[in-house]
Amino acid sequence: MRSSPNKAALLIVPGLLFLGVSFLVPLAGVLMRSFDARGKLSLAGHEFSLANYAELLSDPLYQIVLQNTFVVALVATVFTLLLAYPVCYFLSRLSGGWGSALLLLALFPFWTSILVRLFAFTQILPQFGLMYTTTATIIGMVYYLLPYMIAILYASMLSIDNELTNAARTLGANMLQALWRVFMPLTRPGVTVGVTMVFVISLGFFLTPALLGGGADLTVATYIQQQVNIAKWGTASAMGSVLLILTLAIYFGAQRLFPSNDMAVLGTGSQKGVSRTEGPRLTWPVGIGFVFTVAVFFFLLAPLVVVVILSFTPTTFLIFPPSGFSGRWYAQFFNDADWLASGLLSFKVAVLTAIVSTALGLMTALGLVRGNVPARQVITGLFLAPLIVPVILVAIALFDLASRLRLVGTTVAYVAGHTLLALPITVMIASNALRSMGTELEQAARTLGASRSRAFSAVTARMMAPSLAVAAVFAFVTSWDEPVIALFLSAGRSTLPVHIFNNIRTEVTPTVAAVSTMLMAAVLIGGLAYAVLAAARRRRMVKAYEGASYG
Repeated sequence: MRSSPNKAALLIVPGLLFLGVSFLVPLAGVLMRSFDARGKLSLAGHEFSLANYAELLSDPLYQIVLQNTFVVALVATVFTLLLAYPVCYFLSRLSGGWGSALLLLALFPFWTSILVRLFAFTQILPQFGLMYTTTATIIGMVYYLLPYMIAILYASMLSIDNELTNAARTLGANMLQALWRVFMPLTRPGVTVGVTMVFVISLGFFLTPALLGGGADLTVATYIQQQVNIAKWGTASAMGSVLLILTLAIYFGAQRLFPSNDMAVLGTGSQKGVSRTEGPRLTWPVGIGFVFTVAVFFFLLAPLVVVVILSFTPTTFLIFPPSGFSGRWYAQFFNDADWLASGLLSFKVAVLTAIVSTALGLMTALGLVRGNVPARQVITGLFLAPLIVPVILVAIALFDLASRLRLVGTTVAYVAGHTLLALPITVMIASNALRSMGTELEQAARTLGASRSRAFSAVTARMMAPSLAVAAVFAFVTSWDEPVIALFLSAGRSTLPVHIFNNIRTEVTPTVAAVSTMLMAAVLIGGLAYAVLAAARRRRMVKAYEGASYG
């Protein structure tokens, strides 16, 4: 396809149009409202004013909210780093595939619905008198962010050879000196990426402070939601614009302060942590790391176990441990029309989101990788922007647009909002797949007489099928577990995460625990099925390769 780069470049047009309608235009609407004293959005009668920003600067409550947001985000980021670093050191020093296996276990909460995790803490924290406090908010944030940090730091540490610290020991350094002077400086790129990503995500937290924090524990995201609820669009838009500017400044500032290779760590591991012939050396850092890792894994997995146990309570109220065993709440879910309707709506929206985002992601990837696209880096950054912009700002922007188009509560609005979040992921996965396979085989098919479309469908598309399947799964999970955008877009017809959120905020029943357990079981079964299919595929490829070699 490189023979016609301009035609390939046109494939990014559908994705750009979608971003323009669902992302840039709504954000521009929010920005325009922030510069109107009445918070109105009208091109004809718009009067430029800084009144909303002046009100924020003069309002002591805004200063408290902004301070709360940054302090909580900073504390959560620090604790996340302190918990993840020893765990990743221990996992990266293990041999025999144990590190990768335990990494998957550590990432299991990541694949579990955020509302399931928050529900678990609504049942655990009251036992310690921590519910509706800043401490509860920080605990919930750390729990959510820990898998992100572990994944990033593990990828960074895996590329560091043990022989480097061994060489420092040989030259007279003790273990602590070898770690401080040799190992830890080499992990700076991973730490930089992890801290930046976690801190940026922390600034936009909405669900965690809303469910676990107290009334005085306002953050920017919860304050924006309150202002939208009382129709103070000018104040909400101004605060959202400030949050967006601060987030972008932190993200791009980190990229400017550190070399570009420091900000690109994921996927760089070279499997040098421990050689295949050398077992893990149980020196004191690894021994302490084992104990610390067990404690962190308990923190990650114990809340999920509590949810499972609570789902089998026979009583109409939640108490831990349950006084007996019953499956009545699972039956209650299937007999409740509201729960079933929300589940079916979530499934429908997730399937459509997977289809749309994967198709747009493939076309965009083809245009970016194989097309002669001007300002390629800028356009690539635009497609990744929905991952950087705080989700609360995306939610109110889409709600504003959907309200004016009378699309609130419709399937179209849900799919558009969720595709916006899933599209960056599908673009990255499809782009990486295209770069890794090259164009040689496709060109060979064309040399043998196949048309351009036939060569692509018969060769490239088949080779990309596993990557596209992974992209579709990611898109499906992103939609299935998305509560913030769905909360703003819901009107009568709510998705399953929104239905769970409303139940947690009003009256928690054991049905929520049953639904949460079924969601976790679906993730576990899906993961195991994917692992079995992937293993079977690898075995077929090995047999085919061996047959070709002996043939």
